[in-house]
Amino acid sequence: MPKEEKSKLVPRQPVIAVLGHVDHGKSSLLDYIRKSNVVESEAGGITQRISAYEVEHKLTDGRIMPITFLDTPGHAAFQSMRERGVEIADLAILMVSAEDQVKAQTLEAWKTIAENKLPFVVAINKIDKPGADIQKTKNSLVENGIYIEGYGGEIPCVEISAKTGQGIDFLLETLILLVEVNELKADLSKNASGFVLESFVDQKRGISASLIIKDGTLPPSGAILAGTAMSPIRIIENFRGLLIKEPHAGQPIKVTGFDESPIAGAIFISSKDKKEIEKAREEAKGNEVKEIAVDPKVYRNAKVVVPVIVKADSLGTLSAVIQELMKRETEDIKIKIIHQGIGTITEGDLMSASSDEKVVVIGFGVKVEPMALVQAERFNVVPQIFDIIYKLSEWFDTVIESRLPYEEKENILGTLKIIRTFSSQKDKHVIGGHVETGKIKIDAVVKISRRGVELGRGKVIELQSQKIKVDLVNEGNDCGLQVESKIDMVPNDILTAVEIEKMKI
Repeated sequence: MPKEEKSKLVPRQPVIAVLGHVDHGKSSLLDYIRKSNVVESEAGGITQRISAYEVEHKLTDGRIMPITFLDTPGHAAFQSMRERGVEIADLAILMVSAEDQVKAQTLEAWKTIAENKLPFVVAINKIDKPGADIQKTKNSLVENGIYIEGYGGEIPCVEISAKTGQGIDFLLETLILLVEVNELKADLSKNASGFVLESFVDQKRGISASLIIKDGTLPPSGAILAGTAMSPIRIIENFRGLLIKEPHAGQPIKVTGFDESPIAGAIFISSKDKKEIEKAREEAKGNEVKEIAVDPKVYRNAKVVVPVIVKADSLGTLSAVIQELMKRETEDIKIKIIHQGIGTITEGDLMSASSDEKVVVIGFGVKVEPMALVQAERFNVVPQIFDIIYKLSEWFDTVIESRLPYEEKENILGTLKIIRTFSSQKDKHVIGGHVETGKIKIDAVVKISRRGVELGRGKVIELQSQKIKVDLVNEGNDCGLQVESKIDMVPNDILTAVEIEKMKI
């Protein structure tokens, strides 16, 4: 790099990603650092979107260092968000609970950090808990190939409590040391460039996106280009939602006014010359990769196809939800995304679903518009709204299970000979009989036969032995029972109790 260009480089504020397994304290750590409460506002107490926060840390020499933190979700469904956080960040904190030790997403987060060669610190959290075992946690880290200082490696390890604040100052000092070692610099005289963190629809103001500036300074006017999405430099806010002018490298910002939703993770550029940005967009559109249509044979050969309409509050969560749904695909099960988007569930979404009764409409972190509710009732389509990813997954599993083809197999439980009939009222018959083989159970389906010919079927809705209600009566015993059936029964008729087993084809 020429000396002239080097001279323009100045230290910039770091961007630090916080990663780890779900519920290991990532949001709680940032909550303590920021002295605010984010955790309680998260659905189910877990982070389900990537967020950026800016704090000012006072150094030992009295200087103030601004730091940007990225809070990433720990749930397995949000792997793409964690990867994006690592790609954008300069450093990382790997959170591990002293109660639970290394878990699945701990390892996944560590591998993402390692693949990106990102400097990081291990923070062993929850050391204040009664079940905390710091030594066991350190051993767990080493056993999984995470070699911390004092255990055969050079990875800094700090013991903290995100609840009491114990060790957090030392954690910040360790991070500052890593920042200094890695010499993070930027040229603030250049036009800002960086990454799209997330994009979403503001119902009142239009399409917005959270950006992280990695180099330069955003000009006071002009335009921003993220992929093929363009926005004028007009409404620029900091992470608190306050208007900000000329933000610089390392800062998180919210930009409102995009003409389409920027793709999360896309690189953005800016210029005070709007025409320059428009020219760059035309080039970007010319380089767009067109989606390849799915061969309809894929759906024809499947045993079950679940058509889905998905709406979410941001592109990141939309991507995570679709990835979670697509995990269910096999040769026999296909998930057909017929429409996806960000923002509320609209009347148009419901009308699209009305063309096929098998379509399911899923909303994540969004609401249903009032007119859409009218259409939902009209077309008998019930949108399913979720704000916790694993609850969505559990519900969707039941949908697939209910649509899989199956065949019924009848297993004979036993036979009963009717000795006496007592009363019949509205298809409910009270009878007495003798269990000749096997057993008779409550709720069992019974085949009613007379002289070897099946007349019809019924169901045992009450069973008594020696005038006491019971669940079953075994072979050789007499009993009284109430059978629900449209068939009139007489003495000497035979009831064959069967259990119906549903077997997947």
